[in-house]
Amino acid sequence: MALDPTRIKMDEEEMEAYIKLGEYHSHVLNSFARNIKGNVKVAELVEGSERSIKEGGYELAFPTNLSINEVAAHYTAYPGDETSIPESGVVKLDMGAHLNGMIVDAARSIALNEKYEELVHVAKDALDSAIKRMLPGNKIREVSEAIYNTIVSAGYKPIQNLTGHKIEIYVLHAGTEIPNVPVRGGYRLKEGDIFAIEPFVTFPEAKGYVVPVGDPLIFSFRKKIRTRDEIERKVIRLIEKKYNRLPFCERWLFKELGHRLNNTLLRLIERRALIGYPPLVEASRKMVAQYEDTVLVTSDGPIRLTGGTP
Repeated sequence: MALDPTRIKMDEEEMEAYIKLGEYHSHVLNSFARNIKGNVKVAELVEGSERSIKEGGYELAFPTNLSINEVAAHYTAYPGDETSIPESGVVKLDMGAHLNGMIVDAARSIALNEKYEELVHVAKDALDSAIKRMLPGNKIREVSEAIYNTIVSAGYKPIQNLTGHKIEIYVLHAGTEIPNVPVRGGYRLKEGDIFAIEPFVTFPEAKGYVVPVGDPLIFSFRKKIRTRDEIERKVIRLIEKKYNRLPFCERWLFKELGHRLNNTLLRLIERRALIGYPPLVEASRKMVAQYEDTVLVTSDGPIRLTGGTP
């Protein structure tokens, strides 16, 4: 069963499946968020969370992101990664799951030091304020204003070039965005829309935007190409078969093929067969907090499919 994205309303069976998926995803997300402590290996957390999603009978919508301190997004463990959680800082745990292409996406931030707790609370408050505006007929701008006003009134700064996003079947980023700062014009919400809303917050003295740093750790399929390289052909076949156009990581391919493939993946990016997503770092290297939930727009009000906090 999969939701038809051209329809405005879900039937009861589809709604029940989405809610059940969101509840299970939230259970796993919050459970692993509580386990984020200093000196725990990043690889242990991301692989454990991914395994738990699959144990529930669901598939991964993207590799679990575990982004630390000034890294806002797109960090996941690579084969042999020995990175550990620091004793102090802010950790963002961002997870996605799907059932036949029906995707939920949510994130939590964990302050490992009291001085960052307010930063994390502001991100959550901005998310809560935004969700209240997710009503049919409202413009995206109204949602962005709720995010922006909540963050700025608390004395913090939003990350201006990271956004929430519409979700459709097997499409994690379906084109329409929810910026963390208001922009002119914009899409009007409709009943049946599904959006991931994700405020990113930093300190007022920060530059307030992210830049890519380092090689990509997350990838997605763009198009099939001709190649004489047997390893490239094998990688493309595996990606087409297993991941559709949803994001994946080298760590997953390593488990299938048994050897490192980073250089192969970088070549495939150069040849435009793949899209690469490097870690995104706040430009002035200031701490970043994130909160995210997936929301279904209904005539009775927004349904927070991934609701609940650790």
